[in-house]
Amino acid sequence: MLSARNIAALGFMTFAMYLGAGNLIFPPFLGYQAGDNFLSGMVGFLLTGVGLPALALVMVALVNGSDNLTAALPRKLATSFWVMVFIVIGPAFIIPRAITVAYQFTFAPFVGDSVLPLFSAAFCFAAILFSLYPGKLVDTLGKWLTPVLIIMLSTLAIFAVVYPSGDVMTTAAAYKDNALAEGLTQGYMTMDALGSIGFGWVIFRAIQGMGVKEPKAVAKYTFYAAAMYAVAMALVYIALAYIGSTSADLGSEFTNGGEILTAFTTLHFGVYGTVLLGSVMVLACLTTAIGVTTAGSEFYSRTFTPVSYKASVWATMILSGLVANVGLDQLLAITLPVVVALHPIAIVLLFVAPLRKRLTQGAVLMTVATAAAFGGLDALHILGKTPAALESFCDQVLPLYGFYASWIVPAVMALVVGLMYSAPKVKAQQAALA
Repeated sequence: MLSARNIAALGFMTFAMYLGAGNLIFPPFLGYQAGDNFLSGMVGFLLTGVGLPALALVMVALVNGSDNLTAALPRKLATSFWVMVFIVIGPAFIIPRAITVAYQFTFAPFVGDSVLPLFSAAFCFAAILFSLYPGKLVDTLGKWLTPVLIIMLSTLAIFAVVYPSGDVMTTAAAYKDNALAEGLTQGYMTMDALGSIGFGWVIFRAIQGMGVKEPKAVAKYTFYAAAMYAVAMALVYIALAYIGSTSADLGSEFTNGGEILTAFTTLHFGVYGTVLLGSVMVLACLTTAIGVTTAGSEFYSRTFTPVSYKASVWATMILSGLVANVGLDQLLAITLPVVVALHPIAIVLLFVAPLRKRLTQGAVLMTVATAAAFGGLDALHILGKTPAALESFCDQVLPLYGFYASWIVPAVMALVVGLMYSAPKVKAQQAALA
């Protein structure tokens, strides 16, 4: 049985892995646009931006580990899925973006891009040092780095409430008629559910490393971690969104949440605000990079015998540093559609996994293929690459297409058909084994 201190550290570790640069930048801009409809917009955002990732962790716990999410798939297909996930949330997307965002909020305002290579090397080396010892991840993230990060975020939250930067903003067009739906869409677009299935590898290993081996106990503590993450992240999102909603007097029209946070910290803390915001960004980006690196390295070392955990850590961070300096913009243009297309597949696998004993492999493949096909269509829509004729057709016939979630109804229908198709075959197999 874990002590209250260790449970708290586990929850802090989980929170820290999720809190990346995007999680800090999205909410202020949502509040800025939602204005008077702040509450309904935030309810929608929290449902999909926090509730969905937390639910994903619960599902990982129910099936006893992330690797069991793909147990119903053919082995090669399952392995290919995980490789793609850890490539796009690792050196091809999340970590290089974390490096560049952390740099933009620290050194870039003073020296431009001239010291990005040195910053990248220092950032990657720090992430390597923490990632090389996954058994100590609860201590390093949960007991040290995260409390410091929370203190900094709490400072911003207190000043936002006590000293708001102005009146509530005028509601933008997107939030006037249906702020809840817009909030749901923006929360979905954080894509944190994809991170959940990766972080599940780390959380399970961390709990087992604390001496908990019994599956039900591991699942219980994963539930605790998910609940603590959800509460902490919701509070952070609400505070950051409130900063955006009360930014009418900051004297500028903003195009992203980063600009809002910069103006807010400069107003209240002057030059020290730059240091505070830069420190928050660096810590948030570093903890996410550590979590992603650890998760990917756990997978590679367990799946591919010749690959050691330490070698994977070094390779992941070296590649991430190179991408951040050489071709991040070009690579993002390629990997962003992959991230968007993988998200529906990940969510479908979360809901299929607990039902896999009631589904044939063919039914599972049909459901996953349906999610992949319509998820690809949503990816084209998000990126603005859908041909005009197809765009008009999809908008008319596909439910939720306007919210970038046209895959949901077809995937649910495929799952229901799969369950009906599988029922007699599963009964026959059970009868044969009886």
